[in-house]
Amino acid sequence: MSYENIIEEILKECKTLLGIDEHVKVKVKSYKTRVAFCNLKNKTIYINKNLLDLGEDTLRYIILHELLHIKLNSKYHNEIFHKLLHEIIPPQRAKAIRKAIFEKILAKQKR
Repeated sequence: MSYENIIEEILKECKTLLGIDEHVKVKVKSYKTRVAFCNLKNKTIYINKNLLDLGEDTLRYIILHELLHIKLNSKYHNEIFHKLLHEIIPPQRAKAIRKAIFEKILAKQKR
């Protein structure tokens, strides 16, 4: 299965989980230091192409993270954001995923 199909499946799953009915696009591009970000106005999530090989759990975390920004219509990581995130992904699992992401980005920068 291609990463586009995997992303679409995860996006659909996470949108349902969060009760998001709006159309959300996902674009994959290479970034040197960015993990992902979203444009709140046009509901587009941008994911760093260099992280796709970290697996479905990591993609699920990234998409869920960005969808929470869209759901809350906020770029901030406040108490509500973390509460909703950790209801779905336990804090220790989220921490392990973030560690793997940042290790991958750092390794890419050292090349």
